[in-house]
Amino acid sequence: MSSTHSLEGNFVVESDKCTYTADSIVSDYTYETTVVEGNVIKPVETKMQFKTERKVGKTGVMLVGLGGNNGSTCVAGAIANKLGMTWDTKEGTQKANYWGSMMMASTVKLGNDARGNAVFTPMSNV
Repeated sequence: MSSTHSLEGNFVVESDKCTYTADSIVSDYTYETTVVEGNVIKPVETKMQFKTERKVGKTGVMLVGLGGNNGSTCVAGAIANKLGMTWDTKEGTQKANYWGSMMMASTVKLGNDARGNAVFTPMSNV
């Protein structure tokens, strides 16, 4: 029986195929597939390199179904951020941010631990 656990905060990939610089993260990837030609199957490798800038840029969003719950919540969040809205809760003052309920509630699988258990992290950590 496997179990899962979640990571809190940022994470670092330790791999000879991943390099961190001050400005970017560079990773090497080999895509492996096969080509079938008649009764002959040939393995094919395609080597790729991905570069991800570490500075988070501006993102544009196209909202389909603006009248629905997700669209109206997204627009309300953008307006709350633009106005710098704050409100008091039992835990203290909260400030508007761009992490909507979908980002806070969603998780993404990072991989498996040494025992084969799935490891997930909140989408907001990625």
